[in-house]
Amino acid sequence: MSMQKFVLSVIGKDKPGILANISTILFEHGCNIEDVSQTILQTEFASIFIVLNPDNHPLEEIGQALNRSLDSMDLSAHLRPMTTVPAPKSDAAQPFVITTRGADKPGTISGVTAAIASLSCNVTNFRAIITQEAGVDEMIMIFEVDMPQGVDHRRLRHVMQDACSGFGLDVSVQHRDIFETIHRI
Repeated sequence: MSMQKFVLSVIGKDKPGILANISTILFEHGCNIEDVSQTILQTEFASIFIVLNPDNHPLEEIGQALNRSLDSMDLSAHLRPMTTVPAPKSDAAQPFVITTRGADKPGTISGVTAAIASLSCNVTNFRAIITQEAGVDEMIMIFEVDMPQGVDHRRLRHVMQDACSGFGLDVSVQHRDIFETIHRI
């Protein structure tokens, strides 16, 4: 039996019942959700599912069923086939957590991510939050990155400090194990 997987992304206005609606339609088409990541950004719902489609239902049919149902909830779904061959991953990559904090300014995310990319570090998870500090908007960014072999952690810190100082950001670079230990205490 051929096993097919697809990637489903759903975006739109957040409201109760979205996951129940999506999972029911997938179940009705014989699909199984293998992995999901979902978040709410301000008022917007965003999710990505990895779905196993063991009966090879046409993606167009599943997509039409999802969009018919989700349209009334101000949501839209997009499906694409997924290759099941995992991307090569370097065992030598080291996980680091980079956090920044400072005034929200246009171009900040671009500048910081360009610095991360300049060392061929791969961002595996990213979150940016705007908070109010003494009546001023402040952005906190948290990047989880895989640092490739051959890049020294001191070099990563130096590059990040240079990039962040231009935006007036405080920056911290920690190995993920240290970051998790500190934040567990």
